[in-house]
Amino acid sequence: MSTKDMLMDISSMRSKAIRLTVNGKAYSVLLKDILARDLFYDDEAPMPSLKDLSAATGLQYGKIRKYVEEIYHDLVLDYEARPVFSFTKVRYEFLIRGWRKGKFMSLEADQLPVVPRVGEEVSVPFFSAYMRASHFFVEEINHYFDEETQVVKLWLRPGSYNTYWRFRKDKAKEEYEVGFMDFFELEEHELKRKLGVGKKMDDYLDRTFGLSNK
Repeated sequence: MSTKDMLMDISSMRSKAIRLTVNGKAYSVLLKDILARDLFYDDEAPMPSLKDLSAATGLQYGKIRKYVEEIYHDLVLDYEARPVFSFTKVRYEFLIRGWRKGKFMSLEADQLPVVPRVGEEVSVPFFSAYMRASHFFVEEINHYFDEETQVVKLWLRPGSYNTYWRFRKDKAKEEYEVGFMDFFELEEHELKRKLGVGKKMDDYLDRTFGLSNK
């Protein structure tokens, strides 16, 4: 395990790690310094080197890595001593994409009577003037844990859910038909064109009416 990764894990469990500062172990002064840096939650906090930690705490340089490992062991790896988590709060984050390129909006809620599932349709009228849409579907749901809070992220796209298009995108990801970032940077119609989805419809419109989406 790298020292950087261990420091990030320790900092992500601040409320649990702070309890170890009073257990009388030699690493207590180092742990207090690590937690004061707020490395996990402060994006602008610089990652300290072993030399930085030694200078800040007065501990010998050669012992810093050993103390970090001991902290990590007591916090994460020691089954008997590691703290029990209790996620008593929940927060819902709606990440909403509009029809036009670059149109995004977010919405947070601390309570939902019913949580929408993937594929279900959602009407959000609060900012339709900006988004140029008020009817969306749930494309994806992610969960992550933040100290005492379970955060549920719901990704919404305008329009209606299409099981075939979902399958086609999953197939494209699995077989590396397009670049990974294309799924984030391209609009749906751009991605469909790149994957050749809807080409038969374009050909039909051209043949029948002289129209197409090209």
